[in-house]
Amino acid sequence: MVHWTDGERKEIDAQWKKQNMTALVKEGLERMFCAYPWTKRYFENRKNFTVAGHAKTVSDALEKAVKNMDNIKAQFTEISKTHAEVLHVDSGSFHLLTDCVIIAMASNRKPHFSPEVHYIWDKFFKVVVAAISKQYH
Repeated sequence: MVHWTDGERKEIDAQWKKQNMTALVKEGLERMFCAYPWTKRYFENRKNFTVAGHAKTVSDALEKAVKNMDNIKAQFTEISKTHAEVLHVDSGSFHLLTDCVIIAMASNRKPHFSPEVHYIWDKFFKVVVAAISKQYH
């Protein structure tokens, strides 16, 4: 289990409510597809796929994690199974996406995205990636 300090919880909760996280996830997806073009291959054959639509899906899943920070793994059990067993998404792509979301957050929160804030979001996303990658092991 991950230990979250009161400050970490406060930062994550406050920024989740304050920021348009769907827009930040969309920017993160766009950055990932540009910087790591091979990550697009999972979406090429999906009918009606849009970056905005997937950003909303990802953002909704992340919101559940924000609201249930003490049990993030449980929030991603089914998503993990689907990505591992049905979609066969490379688990490394989750790290790439969360890194790109952090970059989007930093570029949108200048100068308030301090090293400490970066650490908090990196920690949160590492926990999320571990949870979504669980079925890969």
